Amino acid sequence: MSTHHTDTLLNTLLDANARFDLKAKGTTNHLPMALVALARMGASPERLQAYFDMWSREYALPAPAVDTRIARGDWRRHVGDGKAFGALRLCFVDWIGDEGATAVIVAVLKQMPLAPASGAFHAVIRLAYGIEAAHDGEIAAALAALVSGHLPIEIDPASRPRAERIDTAFVQAARAIDKREISGDFITDRLRVVARHPRFREALLAPPETDRLLDEIAAAAIAAYWRAPDFTVLHTVTATHASRLLFAQLPPELVKRSLPELWVALCAAYASIEVPLDVDKPLPRVDADWDEILRRAVLADDEHVIKMSYTCWREYQRDPSPLYLASAARRVGIID
Repeated sequence: MSTHHTDTLLNTLLDANARFDLKAKGTTNHLPMALVALARMGASPERLQAYFDMWSREYALPAPAVDTRIARGDWRRHVGDGKAFGALRLCFVDWIGDEGATAVIVAVLKQMPLAPASGAFHAVIRLAYGIEAAHDGEIAAALAALVSGHLPIEIDPASRPRAERIDTAFVQAARAIDKREISGDFITDRLRVVARHPRFREALLAPPETDRLLDEIAAAAIAAYWRAPDFTVLHTVTATHASRLLFAQLPPELVKRSLPELWVALCAAYASIEVPLDVDKPLPRVDADWDEILRRAVLADDEHVIKMSYTCWREYQRDPSPLYLASAARRVGIID
């Protein structure tokens, strides 16, 4: 739905985003992800510029000066080093300039687990949106976020009993831990607690055997979000869509390795939430179509309204479940 003028401005604004830090005021830097989603949903150049200006004024933090350089052969020394984001970004920018984005993505993920929970799933979402925008700088920044914010959950699901259904596994994970034991104001803080908790490890189930695991995870995630519109659950929907975009760029052996990591990360996210997943919530009549939903989403300033609406729209094109339409309609305020 984007135009040449919109795409040109999008690239300019994504370039300008490099002057901002990975963190923002009270959150992470959602600006580049929101801009890509807005452009794909048909936002005008004027709307993209207005959103950039709003975020710059209200949320953005300046990127710290980069005093050191990281050689491309040394990036692994900085896995989990939150202070290395800026230097890692420059390292990956240079590397991508020489070898191309896909080659660098594959090279990094061959040497480091994907760890989708990194940065509360935002690193993998940012990487996927960078791929969609074909913007090397954003891909470099997302790889730097994956490396510097690395949050692996080192459990092999193959060693666990197998779930018969995906939603059963998610509900079991959600019930595993007394929520009074999970502290932290941010998703990442709670995920770290869950990752270390013995009861999560005991409750984790292996996914069902299916050739359509990612599709079935997506269906279970949007069903969970419809029943429990929790902030963390929202991220499981957007992260699953982002993983689909990323996996399309990876060789089969890397997808095979990364999909179980996504499964464990999503189960950990469900284990961290305070709302029950096993509730019934009937689908209402939605007297709106995607044109109206996207119109409202494009006008929104809330980055999660923008990204969730975009995700639901894109996933609906693949799987026209009424849950995507209803969830997006609820997110933009058409239904309660």
